[in-house]
Amino acid sequence: MQIVHATFRAGEGEEAVKLLDILGIDIEDYKLIESKSGDLLIINLLYGNMDVLIDNLTSKFDFEDDKERSLVIFTPDTVIPRDKKKLKSFSYQATRESLITFAQNNSRVNGEYLMLVVASAVITSLGLILDNVAVIVGGMVIAPVLGPILAITIGIVLGKPKLIKQGISAELIGIIFAILVGFMWGMIIPDVELTNSLQIRMYPTLADLFIAIAAGAAAAYSLMKGQLRTGLVGVMVAASLLPVMCTIGIGISFASQEMILGAFLLLGGNYLGLLLANIVVFYIKGLKPQNWYQFKAQKMIKKSLIFIVIAVLLLSIPLSFMTVFQFFREKPVEIIKETVKENLVINWDYHIENVEIKGNLINIYMYAEQKVDKNKLYSIKEQLQAKLKKEYNINFKVIPIDEYNI
Repeated sequence: MQIVHATFRAGEGEEAVKLLDILGIDIEDYKLIESKSGDLLIINLLYGNMDVLIDNLTSKFDFEDDKERSLVIFTPDTVIPRDKKKLKSFSYQATRESLITFAQNNSRVNGEYLMLVVASAVITSLGLILDNVAVIVGGMVIAPVLGPILAITIGIVLGKPKLIKQGISAELIGIIFAILVGFMWGMIIPDVELTNSLQIRMYPTLADLFIAIAAGAAAAYSLMKGQLRTGLVGVMVAASLLPVMCTIGIGISFASQEMILGAFLLLGGNYLGLLLANIVVFYIKGLKPQNWYQFKAQKMIKKSLIFIVIAVLLLSIPLSFMTVFQFFREKPVEIIKETVKENLVINWDYHIENVEIKGNLINIYMYAEQKVDKNKLYSIKEQLQAKLKKEYNINFKVIPIDEYNI
């Protein structure tokens, strides 16, 4: 249920009531209060489309420039409906004006926005460097990256270029600040290592694109249902963006071209996935522009969808190659570690430091507290040759551990 408080000049309330009658709104769903200082029309729209009502009211009365008129739209926390049969035939959906307001308020570049971007980037960058997932998630909770994305997509669907520009500006500023913070921590902290959290963002795959699409669809659907205040969907969207921005900054401090290019590819794929999912869900759920913007919006949606779909398809090509590369890159490492574990864990203490694969050469770097039986290593080599189904030259680099009690 949504409630509208419409304030008019004295005597205009009757004209508004006639409009409601034409729209088929039941007399029990509105109340007109007339006075010499102005008329107040209260509309309790439990059933029907609020956007149609707003379009008709704003086309007949100027609420934007006339200070004696106003529109207030809000949703009550609790409703006891009079007609449950009617209620079942209509599903709740946020009004167009409330969506625009949400997008505008959450994509403004102000002190609060910049503070949250910097704070979330600091936390996330440190989480990536420390390889601490809990810290990374903490940074994503406060990241304000969802608002600009919604401003862009809502602006496209409703044909509002100003809203699109506002969202793009806020997003670009957020990217720049997050990259700078990541670069700063990469330079300040001595001997920063390539952690697993950083490494997984160097090699994006098609799975990352699908995750971004799912997150974008969930965000758009939740917003249409008025359930975005929980912030959970915002965290999911931030997971697709903020850590990747910080990884780019850390990659610049490493002077690692591989990390920078991989993270940029992931960031571009995530943005395209989010935008595509947002636009499709908003359009399917019936978010429509005001009547006089309809043609302009349809043209904008068509052009945007064509551009985004083509961009996603083009981006899918390198992502597909990287997905295959990751599959063949990671699988041998997993097989090697598991095989070594099965054979050696019961005989002596060891620790696999690294597994390096260069073409047909495999170097296994290990720490050992006891002398290694060469026959055992030869047996492991034979098992690996059979499991990997490919001829490899396998070298064991064993580093002994000596203990001194002084």
